[in-house]
Parts: sequence; C-alpha cells; structure tokens
Amino acid sequence: MHSRNESIAMNRWYCFVIALIGLVVLNSCVSSTSFNVTSSTSIRDDNAYAEIKAIAEQLGNSGDPAAYETLVEKSGVFIKEYPKYRQVDEVYYLLGISLIELNRTEEGIDVFEELIRYYPAADYVEPSLLRLGLAYDKVGEHDKADPLYEKLVNHTKYRGGRSSQIAEQLLTQDRDARTGELANASGSDPSPRPNQFINQPALDFQVTGLRGEPLSLSQYRGQVVLLDFWATWCPPCIAEMPNVKHTYAKYKNQKFEIIGISLDRSTGPLEEYIAREGLAWRQYWDNGSRIASMYNVRAIPSTFLIDGAGIVRQVNLRGSALEMAVAELVRENLEN
Repeated sequence: MHSRNESIAMNRWYCFVIALIGLVVLNSCVSSTSFNVTSSTSIRDDNAYAEIKAIAEQLGNSGDPAAYETLVEKSGVFIKEYPKYRQVDEVYYLLGISLIELNRTEEGIDVFEELIRYYPAADYVEPSLLRLGLAYDKVGEHDKADPLYEKLVNHTKYRGGRSSQIAEQLLTQDRDARTGELANASGSDPSPRPNQFINQPALDFQVTGLRGEPLSLSQYRGQVVLLDFWATWCPPCIAEMPNVKHTYAKYKNQKFEIIGISLDRSTGPLEEYIAREGLAWRQYWDNGSRIASMYNVRAIPSTFLIDGAGIVRQVNLRGSALEMAVAELVRENLEN
C-alpha cells in the first residue's frame, strides 16, 4: 500500500508525461500545418510560372497580340506576388519583350531597367541588357543604347556570348540605321563575309582623315596596306595594339602602311588614345560606319591586308600571324 506522499509523486509524474505528450503532438500539428502552407504556396507559384511559360512558347509560333496582352497581365501579377521566385528574372524578361512587341516600349524599358537594378546577378540580365539597348534604339535614344552594348562587349562575364556578339555588330553600324529590330542586328543579310574579299580588289574610298588630310586607298597603290578597323572601347583591339605598333615600326620604311578605321562614337577618346600611345599611322573616324559597311565589318578588331596591286590577300590577322603575313607580302612587293 502506497503512502500519501508516494501517491502525490506518482500523480505529478503522470501529469508531466501527459503534458510532454501534448507538447509533442502540438508541435507536430504546427510543423505539419507549416509544411502544408509552404507546399501550397510553392505549388501556386510553380503553376503560375508554368502557365506564363506555356503562353510564351505559343507566342513563338503565333505572335498573337491578344496573347501578348495576356502574358503582360499574368507576368505583372506574378512579379508582384512572387518577387523572390527563383526564376522571376525570366518572367521580367518575358514581360519586357511583350510590352515592346505591343509598342509599349517605354514600359518595356522600365521593366528591363528594374530587372537589371534589383537582380544584377540573375541569368536574364545578359539578354536584358541587349533588349534594353534595342529598345532605346527603337525610340532613337542611341546615346543610352551604346553603353549597354559596350558593357556586353567589355564585361568579362558577358564577353564572347551571343548577346555580346550582336552588341559588337550593333556598335559597328550607323546609329541612325539602328531601329531596334533584333533580326537586323543579328546579321542575317546576305552581304559578303570578310573572307569573301580575299583575292578580290579592295574597295576604294575617298575621305578626310582625322587630321584633316585627304585619305584614300588608291593613294597607296604600290604599297602593302593594312586596313585596321578598331575602337578604343574594344578590349581585344587594345590588346592587339602593341603587336600592330611593333609590325608598323618594323616595316614602315619598306613600303608598308596602316590605315586605322576607328568606330569610336566620338573623336575625343580616339584622339586621346592616339596621343597617349603614339600611333603614327593615318586614322579615319568612321562616323556612320560607311567604310565598315563597305567591307561588311561585323566585329572588331577586323583587318584587311592589301598588296601593292590593291588586292586583298588576307583578313583578320592577329598576333604573330600578322607580322609573318606582312613580312611575306612586303618581301614580295619589293621584289616586284
């Protein structure tokens, strides 16, 4: 028979066990409820994203304005409700494109700028930089487009990618001819590629050089000439410049000349670089890209090595290959 104290102790033990079990059950219920809420939210945003993707894929085949309107509406709602969704940058990108397709270009510009500002490390920033530049071209604000293209060309994160390649082509074009159309920017025209100029007569031009002097290709007939298309904003051009300087210094007294065709947007950076680096050969600021268009230059640096008879012999030479080709052509020219 238990004493009274033993009974009290036993009752307290039972109460403790029951309370502990209650806490475990309660915690399990709370955790289960939390999981269900999180899971439900995840399902909703995944479904909304899948719906947006499906509409975008259908638009790739139809281009239906009504579908673009639907995509704009659903993308806008999605961004407000799920700003931390893992692929929200893609939804921003689709929204920006859709607005521009609907000729709501200013709104599209705002969307792309917001994406770049708030999600700078996101995957869709790279194509958005290109699309934003094209949108500025579409409304004639080329001064705002150029820095975006230059960022794609110069930044190590983007350099060499498809957007970077298109941006480089755009920078070589006459700005007034840039209308914001990606098809025109991607180089789908049937114009000859640089290597198709090989063994063909070089196209002559008559312009005024950077120092105000008359400049033409024909005035150098009988000499080996390197046409060098470049710009100060182009890192590969600047990286190649020491090699170009070395080649010029070595062969300039052997009937070898260089004509630099600059695709800079203004003469300020060009003149500053020429003075700082001591570039001694003739330079032409190709404002409007007239000569670049003649030679169908789509990327820089781009070079055309022309013999004494005015025939293009090689194109796009760099590094040691440039000096070797110049040496061979200079020797051939002097022997003739």
